[in-house]
Amino acid sequence: MSRNRILIAVGVAAAVIAVALVVVVGTSGDDTEIATPASRPTPPTTGAVPPSAPVTAPPTVPPTTTPAAPTTAPVPPPTTIVIPPSTAAPAPPTVPPTPAPTVPPTPPPTVPPGPTDPGITATEIRVTVIADSPDAVDGVKAWVATVNKKGLAGRTVVLDVALVGGDPIAYAAAVEAACARSFAIVGSQSVGDRGVGAIATCGIPNLPARAFSDEQRGAPGTFAAVPTDPTRFQVGGFQWLAKSKNCCAQYVIRSTDPVRGAATIASAQAADTVAGFTDVGGTALADDAPQSAYAPSVTTMKTAGATFGRSDLGFPSTIRFRAEAAAQGVDGVSWFCLEQCYDPDFPAQGGSVVDGTFVQIGIVPFEDADAVPAVKKYLAAGGPRSQTGVESAAAGVLFQTAVTKAYGPDRNKNAVTRAAVLAALAKIQSFNAGGLIGKTDIADQVPNGCVVLLRVDGGGFVRATPTKPGELDCAPDNLTPAR
Repeated sequence: MSRNRILIAVGVAAAVIAVALVVVVGTSGDDTEIATPASRPTPPTTGAVPPSAPVTAPPTVPPTTTPAAPTTAPVPPPTTIVIPPSTAAPAPPTVPPTPAPTVPPTPPPTVPPGPTDPGITATEIRVTVIADSPDAVDGVKAWVATVNKKGLAGRTVVLDVALVGGDPIAYAAAVEAACARSFAIVGSQSVGDRGVGAIATCGIPNLPARAFSDEQRGAPGTFAAVPTDPTRFQVGGFQWLAKSKNCCAQYVIRSTDPVRGAATIASAQAADTVAGFTDVGGTALADDAPQSAYAPSVTTMKTAGATFGRSDLGFPSTIRFRAEAAAQGVDGVSWFCLEQCYDPDFPAQGGSVVDGTFVQIGIVPFEDADAVPAVKKYLAAGGPRSQTGVESAAAGVLFQTAVTKAYGPDRNKNAVTRAAVLAALAKIQSFNAGGLIGKTDIADQVPNGCVVLLRVDGGGFVRATPTKPGELDCAPDNLTPAR
């Protein structure tokens, strides 16, 4: 073959290869559309390579025969089609893709999951107080104001209030609401607390100041700050009076309310177990009975030689009782009143008529505030000057103590759960609310028997026994079963 023919053949072959390469490069560009089935030539029987298959490089060996020079651009072989994954989506597969692992690895959470109990978040703890008296509510409010100065377990305490007026149905409804909305029930005091409602099933910590009914005392998760026992009665004040005064032939006025009246009768019977106490009579009167209604009682006291007079009604009753006794010239009587008379309005309204009245309480007196920081804080926070208020505040301190134990030295906010608080309460066997009340076994719900006897003197209250500021008489024999 002549040299010119060889050069022409080589040139033609090179041109064909160059055109093929241009076509390949052109079809691999970002803007080129994929040919539709109508325009695409029939693929070979081997089929097209799916998108996931590796790209086949263009052939590098030229054909063995020299093709004629093309008049139009040849169609590239199907095996050289390139689908850039970044610019075009593959056609849906005809077979399902390989499933992902059934248990993919779970990365650890960056923030541990928090408590899921009602009434608690990362920033708040919500509690409910259920009460008959505003003093109970205000006592809990005083505790809330104090604890929120620093917070509780890294949170703010939020208070819900339910005043139920001694109605057990209303009490049960308040419990139901607290179960769903609050973390705990704290500081409650209601004579209708037998309506325990959902306490038995919802798992809420229940910390009343006092439990008045057997149903409340026996409710699951109930830890009263001041435990009570219906078979044991406070006789500490009676013991001191019997030893120190010329008494005690007792005349007792009780309430016409059956529940309150029954409590007075039981207490008077317990007093009769103390050497020197005897009964000379008693009657039931309404709280608003006028002074004239006390005249028959005073006459009976004179006739029977009573040396101990007591009214368990509100403190205005004792004022009327003593005023009538003074009007009839009754003398030589030790006058006695429970905590309802520990109110600044009692000596203020009674004046000299009520001087010398003994008032029995179960808390550290407010007059000891300079000696007992807890009392000073309570008063500074606006706590009412009543035993009811102090006992409800003490229940708040009990809750604070249990939450702090659950929170722990590691300050684990997620450790504060209802169950953890209940577990902490079940281990508290010596609690005095920082000095507001006497030492109490909370875990076993044992009444503490602590008592202070005050005496009205010149418009105020002074200690009769014990005399040391901050001290309470907690002798074991202060609690005696009634006959």
